[in-house]
Amino acid sequence: MAHFADRLLDAIDSTRSYLAVGLDPDPAAMPPQLLGEPATLADAADAAERFCRAIVDGVAGIVPAVKPQSAFFEQFGAAGIAALQRLIAHARQAGLLVIEDAKRGDIGTTMEAYATALLGRAPLAGGDAPVHDADATTLSPYLGADSLTPMVDAAARHGKGLFVLVRTSNPGSGDLQLLQAADGRRLFEHVAVMVAQLGADDLGERGFSSVGAVTGLTFPEDAATLRTLMPHSLFLVPGLGPQGGRSADFPLFLNEDGQGAIAAAARAIASGWRTQPEGDDPVERVRRGAQATAEQANKELRQGLLETGRWRW
Repeated sequence: MAHFADRLLDAIDSTRSYLAVGLDPDPAAMPPQLLGEPATLADAADAAERFCRAIVDGVAGIVPAVKPQSAFFEQFGAAGIAALQRLIAHARQAGLLVIEDAKRGDIGTTMEAYATALLGRAPLAGGDAPVHDADATTLSPYLGADSLTPMVDAAARHGKGLFVLVRTSNPGSGDLQLLQAADGRRLFEHVAVMVAQLGADDLGERGFSSVGAVTGLTFPEDAATLRTLMPHSLFLVPGLGPQGGRSADFPLFLNEDGQGAIAAAARAIASGWRTQPEGDDPVERVRRGAQATAEQANKELRQGLLETGRWRW
């Protein structure tokens, strides 16, 4: 399989879009007609899958990637995890890259097991088989570099990617990430250096590593520092829309060639069905709403890129 960074950058080029659409099937955010009145966890998981499949069908071909949040599926137990696996397969068949937002972080064999589940293949009699088979996943760095190494190895082995939490978009992120170390650098800057080092030996043909970083759009003032510390890292940039991130600030996270980052939006896209005529088939409302809101987000991101001279096409 081709290098993950090359695949993501190629997908951005082919769609002319810098948007990853989040798939967060919160029952409270689904059309009531689609959700129904689930009597079992399997019923709820089925509704979540149908909701997210409709979003995938709406955005396929106009964005490069989707980002399912595993917690929203895990809440429905085994049925939810099975639904997530089917959804990942459906999205990949639709030509989308899949970033499974799992935020895993542990040590030794535990992290190896996470790597198998999210990115790798499980050993079986006579061969092996993919499990979730996402194209990339998100990781927590709190346990240190050695805790991430099994994931780094798995990503290199299977042509997959990683996004390590560095400067996150939530309001309380500064409680820890802005703490100053003895050398005067903030904690997130030390994590950024670690990310750059972890990915230094696995660069794709386009000059980017399979080990990337999560860098919140809500803190554009730190974008230049992040790019300086991680010049070869892909950035997953959440926070667009309801969290307060502005599309006009997204170009700050790119390099001078207009490459190296992808913005993430979930709620703004998932709620697009509310703009569609009532009474229509709920799945079709979700599909059309996702398509319309994704196209609007693309337009807004493009405007910011044009204004800064980093629109590449």
